Amino acid sequence: MAKTAGRRKKRAGSKRAAPARRGGMAHWYVLGAAVVGGILYLDNRLPGPETPATAIRTASIERKEKTVEREAVLARPKQRPAEKAVEQALPMPEKLPAFSGKWFICTTQTDYCVLDGSTILYAGRKVRLADVDTPAIAEARCDAERLRGGDAKLRLREILNEGDVTLVAKGGVSGKAGAAPYLVLRGGQSVGQQLVKEGLARPWTGKHQSWCG
Repeated sequence: MAKTAGRRKKRAGSKRAAPARRGGMAHWYVLGAAVVGGILYLDNRLPGPETPATAIRTASIERKEKTVEREAVLARPKQRPAEKAVEQALPMPEKLPAFSGKWFICTTQTDYCVLDGSTILYAGRKVRLADVDTPAIAEARCDAERLRGGDAKLRLREILNEGDVTLVAKGGVSGKAGAAPYLVLRGGQSVGQQLVKEGLARPWTGKHQSWCG
């Protein structure tokens, strides 16, 4: 009888202990659920304020981007203000209107006429062909120079009557008294140089040279 009573006590004790074991696992379930919930929360939460390390990395990236932008801007060639000022200060060469009418020898005619082999009256002003030196007529030192000067004068009139010409001021070149130096051009080519090719003029060297001897 004593053994039977002992067995009953053990069974009753084991039955009472079973609920205690089941109750002891509950806190593990709660802890696991809390961990899973925390992970989900961290994955879905809004980004918080930057940490010092993150802020340093962000600032470094921004500096690199600004440096690249500055280098790209500096790579573009820019005209310096001084260069612009120099360009604006340079005067444009004066250009007289083109003329395609008939030319005369300056006797009774007082405009668009030829005075000598390198001097003409054009648009109301006395003009010297800036790039050539021709034989003198009135101030010739010999008859040979005077005769050749007459030939250059007549030939210049013929060339001018072949078509319209344009006059462009030639800076830095001295001219005859009262005559402004200009390049006389037709189609971009110098009329004076045509006289040089024909032996009726010489390239201008800064002063008149003798054609005698």
